[in-house]
Amino acid sequence: MMTDYDFPVWFWDPETTDEDRSNWMTQERCRRQAMRQQTAYRRRMERSAERRARREAASPATVAVENYR
Repeated sequence: MMTDYDFPVWFWDPETTDEDRSNWMTQERCRRQAMRQQTAYRRRMERSAERRARREAASPATVAVENYR
């Protein structure tokens, strides 16, 4: 299935119910909509991403997790 969603690891597990998947999809759509609008959630997430980037840049021992997956 081709989508632009980044599904969690548990999403395709056999014990995951359709209701669990539906709830996750609903929350993800709401999160994406909030990020497209000027909301407090968007501002919080942008500040959080900026802080994370500054911390990673300031620490010489930081490595990207993507390199180890």
